[in-house]
Amino acid sequence: MIAPKIDVPLKPDMQASIAESPMVRRSRSDRCAKMKELGFTVSRHINMYGKRFEIVSEPFSEGDCVAVRATCGNDPEIRTLRLPTGILVARPIDL
Repeated sequence: MIAPKIDVPLKPDMQASIAESPMVRRSRSDRCAKMKELGFTVSRHINMYGKRFEIVSEPFSEGDCVAVRATCGNDPEIRTLRLPTGILVARPIDL
């Protein structure tokens, strides 16, 4: 996953709030469990990257990300999809 470029540096107090955010403090297993609670589980369908996928695995940790295995349409090939962990942040950061 490639991090987006940031044109404007963050204020020092914002950098601290990001480091202390709930997403950073959650363990890998907690992030996977939360994704499962949000509906990213076996036999569910999701739309990502302009395609419709059927999830064929439970969420799992892959490096610093949470991912699932999924198939797309009539293609039987199983793909690994990284999930947008930004949805796990409990509160938005004010800019």
